[in-house]
Amino acid sequence: MTIQPEITIRVDRGPQLIYTSYDQADDNKLTRVPVDRVPVDDPRERALCRALLLHALTLLDASEPTRTTGSAR
Repeated sequence: MTIQPEITIRVDRGPQLIYTSYDQADDNKLTRVPVDRVPVDDPRERALCRALLLHALTLLDASEPTRTTGSAR
């Protein structure tokens, strides 16, 4: 069993969107990309990152209170 390294984000770095992946050949090789600042390079990783972001946005949209047409709020 491989123990995955922990991800620690320093407090002074502020909010970040980080895409994390592991090297398939070496589970201990961790790659973190701050996707709110730099795009992911690998096409497969880009597809996975995009899918995760879309899923997160779908969850956010679903959690919004429903509004009736023409409501002020």
